[in-house]
Amino acid sequence: GLLGPAAILVWVVAGICATIIALVFAYCSYYVPRVGGPFAYVSEAFDDFYGFLTGWSIWIAEILSIPVFAIAFVQYLQYFVSLEFYQQIIIKGLFLFTLTYVNIRGVKAAGRINDILTIIKLAPLLLIVILGIGFFTIHPQTLSSNYLPFAPLGFGNFGVALVLIFWAYVGFEMGTLPASEVRNPRKTIPKAIITGMIIVTIFYLLTNFVVYGLLKWTTLETTKVPLVLTGITLLGTAGA
Repeated sequence: GLLGPAAILVWVVAGICATIIALVFAYCSYYVPRVGGPFAYVSEAFDDFYGFLTGWSIWIAEILSIPVFAIAFVQYLQYFVSLEFYQQIIIKGLFLFTLTYVNIRGVKAAGRINDILTIIKLAPLLLIVILGIGFFTIHPQTLSSNYLPFAPLGFGNFGVALVLIFWAYVGFEMGTLPASEVRNPRKTIPKAIITGMIIVTIFYLLTNFVVYGLLKWTTLETTKVPLVLTGITLLGTAGA
């Protein structure tokens, strides 16, 4: 809605920026493999007061960002099931409290659940990418018609779009927090951060390339469930 199909360029730039910052975290986790992540790094570099400010800033930022996932979950759910306002609140609450409970149980339990959720999350995206690219080989005109004009709104909103899209890449900093509960954190955490960023960037770029190619940007501008519309385009109701 800010750039049209040219938003795909922002995903590339945001991925580069996020990867650079992620590498800094990987570097820090190698030299300061202590629990607390950014709190530990800043405390080591300066003192505990600035570490305290950093820790609280990140804690507040994470708390404020958590509702986004519950909101998105309910938005997609409402495409299939009509929900009253109070039902939306209940589902959002259950969504948040369930994931919070899993994390309280411990790193191992959270890791297992996260592995399962990641497979569930990536499988349909992989299907969309494979089917989408197959669709483009058969119907190349759809790809060209939806990507042209490439920048119908110009590039004036590039910075605003970059801030929004960059947010989708962050999260790598959370992997540094439980360093004391991870085996060989000096090796494991940097490897996890770098591998994770590569996987995330590839998935984001391929998924959005397909979504922008299958749907007109004017349609994407108004919908809250772009992946459902993409699934419908590829597979009908089953795709949704």
